[in-house]
Amino acid sequence: MHKPNFYFNTKQKYLQLLLLFILPFICNAQVKVLYNARIFTADVNHPYAEAIAINGKKIIAVGKNAEVKKIAGAAAEQIDCNGFFLMPGFIDSHNHGINGGKGLTKANTSDQMISVNELLAYAKKSLQKREGLTGDVLVIYGINISTWAHLDELIQEFNKDEFATQPVLLRGSDGHTSWTNQAMMKRAKLDEKFIQSLPPEEKIYYGTTKEGAPNGFVSEKGIRTITSKLVVETDFSKAAEKTMEYNNGLGITAFLDPTVSTFNNTRIDYMEWYAYLRKSGKLTAHIAGCVVPDLEDDPPHQISLLKALQKKYNGENFSIIGFKIFGDGVIEHPTHTAALSLPYTGTSSKGVLMFDPKKFERFAIAADKQNLLVHVHAIGDRAVTETLNVFEAVRKANGNNKIPHSITHLQIVLPSDFERFAKLNVLASYQLLWAFGDVTTIDIVKPYIHPTLYKWQYPARSMLQAGATICGASDWSVSSANPFEAIYHAETRRGPMGVLDSTECMPRLAMLYAYTINAAKAMMAEKEIGSLVPGKSADIIMLDRDILTITPEAMKETRVLWTMFEGKKVYEAMQQ
Repeated sequence: MHKPNFYFNTKQKYLQLLLLFILPFICNAQVKVLYNARIFTADVNHPYAEAIAINGKKIIAVGKNAEVKKIAGAAAEQIDCNGFFLMPGFIDSHNHGINGGKGLTKANTSDQMISVNELLAYAKKSLQKREGLTGDVLVIYGINISTWAHLDELIQEFNKDEFATQPVLLRGSDGHTSWTNQAMMKRAKLDEKFIQSLPPEEKIYYGTTKEGAPNGFVSEKGIRTITSKLVVETDFSKAAEKTMEYNNGLGITAFLDPTVSTFNNTRIDYMEWYAYLRKSGKLTAHIAGCVVPDLEDDPPHQISLLKALQKKYNGENFSIIGFKIFGDGVIEHPTHTAALSLPYTGTSSKGVLMFDPKKFERFAIAADKQNLLVHVHAIGDRAVTETLNVFEAVRKANGNNKIPHSITHLQIVLPSDFERFAKLNVLASYQLLWAFGDVTTIDIVKPYIHPTLYKWQYPARSMLQAGATICGASDWSVSSANPFEAIYHAETRRGPMGVLDSTECMPRLAMLYAYTINAAKAMMAEKEIGSLVPGKSADIIMLDRDILTITPEAMKETRVLWTMFEGKKVYEAMQQ
């Protein structure tokens, strides 16, 4: 295989500065040199190198073999990388960490697109083995949302035979949707009388038959009607450890967890388990956490609560940095809770904007003034526009662009908003694993929204060209956290039903920066992580191929050989 020249011409002045920086370290026995490698540094000024020196947890030199060895000193340990590819550890700007690890301890179809018959077989097997039971309820996580297009089959198959009296709950991989059978609806007292008792604005969260009876499909607030009847038991120490194992195995050494706690009644609290990992020496990633506030509450009170959590939990490799806001729901049929500027086809509904713009504006201004990040879930174009309007008000009120607030998901974004991201220093946290032609982007979206909106589905390339900072993200466990698969889809947008608008295909280098230094910015940690430069954390991964030169198809098959976090290997692939 042809090996490209990865050298950069280091100027003498740069080397002198490097020497000044690393002189205190060069006599330390911890110094290691990884040489004879093909290195992508994610440093835009010096993107390629062939050697890197580390001392303990930190990088002390990057450059050519001879230069780095000279800086490291004769006593340094020399490690020949035999031409393999090195790069910074991946950073995920929206990853539900321990919640994802919890899913790994339960019955879980992992977002696979399977038929109802295959799902039925999996459910029967889980029931026989008593796997996935929450109390006496069979709960299966990770259901691909395309399954909701087959509600009639679900209703038929999961309400007979052993499931006639067995409560079943199928949890959508998107985290916004679920389906439950008649036995579980009976337990939750979800019946026609309940539906009729709801105010009009809440009925949208419950699927119904033509006669007005519930069909088992629930979304958003409707899910709580079912889950309130569950007694969930999870071995969170095991879930937390699996979180680290899973992410490190994919080369991920840092992520933003958007929901480490909530200030409402949903009882989410994962902070103790990150603290457990840190205390037990098992925290092998840098974690930035956000808390979901209650926008109906007083902003100073919410901020004081968060400050108290920071005082209690912030420390080495885990910090709470701000708030996560829900702007809307999801767009796919039959949910239709994403907030659009035009009605869903054949209806008068434009979805659900989940915040009052004025209340959110007041909250965001107060948070920004306290140097707290605001990270917003926005899928529909109306949710994106309203969120940008709030951030524009924040910038005007506080007079700076210092805090890199972010919007995640961004399924529909209109051209009128593209340039606003760069202007307002609002980062685009994109899950481009989803940006390809399949059922979830065509069959259960295209017929239900206006063509002028559908045209701008995941417009990442257009936003990049307009100056937006694109950050890599997965939304794990909604879908795989595998960056290589995400980069493949971002680059090709090719799926089983064709290419989803080839004009929006992303350049590969842009995606590598998205999953490194740009995602570090979303965590407000770009000075410590995200690129291989002296002074930063020694978070490095070795890959089984040169991902700068391979085909897109080869990209999605890439494997991590080892993952180094703060100078220590925390994952190593088993030899074949």
